Amino acid sequence: MIWQFFLLELLIYIPRAFFSFVGNYFNELHFSDLQNGLLGSVAAIMVLFSNPFWMRFADKRVKNNVLAFVAMASTVLIWGVYSFKSFLPVLVMTFAIGFVWTAILPLAESISIAQLNQRGFSFGKARMMGSIGFALAMIFFGYLKSSFIFFAIGSLAFLSIGLSAVFLIPKTHGYNTKKEKHKFSFRNLPNEFYLMLILETLVISSGNFGLYFFPILMKSRGESVSYAGIAIAVHALSEVPFLFFADRIVTKLGIKKTLVMASFAYGIRWILTWSVTNPILVIAFQAFEFFNFIAIYYAIWHYVSLKIEPAHRSDAQAIFWVVTIGISAIFGNIIGGWVSNLFGVANGYLFFGILSIITGFVYGIYEYSKNARKVKTT
Repeated sequence: MIWQFFLLELLIYIPRAFFSFVGNYFNELHFSDLQNGLLGSVAAIMVLFSNPFWMRFADKRVKNNVLAFVAMASTVLIWGVYSFKSFLPVLVMTFAIGFVWTAILPLAESISIAQLNQRGFSFGKARMMGSIGFALAMIFFGYLKSSFIFFAIGSLAFLSIGLSAVFLIPKTHGYNTKKEKHKFSFRNLPNEFYLMLILETLVISSGNFGLYFFPILMKSRGESVSYAGIAIAVHALSEVPFLFFADRIVTKLGIKKTLVMASFAYGIRWILTWSVTNPILVIAFQAFEFFNFIAIYYAIWHYVSLKIEPAHRSDAQAIFWVVTIGISAIFGNIIGGWVSNLFGVANGYLFFGILSIITGFVYGIYEYSKNARKVKTT
C-alpha cells in the first residue's frame, strides 16, 4: 500500500514547520535577533553529530525501530523548550531535542525511498504530501495565538510519527545488516558530490534564513505575523507541481543544470522579497520555491539514489542531510542573525539573494569549463 508513505511524508514535515516557526515564539520571549539565530541553528549544529550517528546506527538495524525511538523522545523533550523562558536553559533544551528530532526526516525518507523503489513508485509523488503538510501547518501556526497549543501540536506530530513507524510502515532493514560491514570514508564518495554540497551549503543557507526570519521580517514592516504563515505555505505548496514531475524535470535538464538554475531563482526570490514591501506581492514571490530548495534537494537526492552504490548510500545520505539541515542552517541562521542585527532583517534577504546568484554563477562556469576541457581532450 502506498498511502502509508503519503501519510508518513505529511507527518514528518509538521515538526519541520514547527521549528521553522519557533523563531516567532523566541521573538515573543524578547530574545535578540542574534540569540534567535543561535537558537535556530542549534538543531543544525546537532545534525553534524546526530545525523551520522543515527543513520549508521539504523543502517545495521530495522530502521522503523530507530525512527520510533527518536520520535517518541522528541515527544517528551519538546516540552523542555517550552518550560523555560530565559535564554540559556532554552538553549540547553534546544540542544537536547535537536539530537533526536533532526534524525526523523532522513530516517523516514530513507525508509520511504527504499520501499517505494521496490514498488516502482516515484518518491517525488509521495514527497508532495510533505510539502502539503508543511504548508497547512505553517498557515495554522501563523494564526495561532497560544504558545501551549503550538507546542502541543509539535508534540502530537512527533507522537504520530512514532506510532506510524511501529504500526503502519513496513519493516525496513538498513543497507549493512549482513556480516560484511563497510567502514565510512570520505574517499568512498565522488568529488562531484562534494562540489554539489558546497553549492547547497551556500544556496540553501539563504532558504533557511528566509523561512526562519519571515515572521520577524513581517513584524519589522508592521504587518501581521499571519502573512508569514501564508507566505511560507505558498512556498511549500509551490513545491507540489515540481514534485509531480520531478523525475522528468531532473532527467531532462540534468542534475548540474538544475542546480545552477535553482541558485539563480533563489537569488531573484530573495532580492524581490527585500525590494518590495507590499505583503501580497511578497507572498506571491514565495512561489519561486517551485524551483528553489525543492529543485536542489531533489537533484542531489536523485544523484545519491542513482550514482552512489548501495554500500555507501547511507553515508552519502547522512552527509547530504548534515549539509541540508545542518551546515546550511548554521550558516543561514547565525550569519543571517548577525547581518540582521547590524543592517536590519530586510537587508539579510538582500545579502543572501546576492550570495545565491554568485554561487550559481561560479558553479556553472566551473562545470562549463570542466566539460569544455573534456571535449577538447577527446
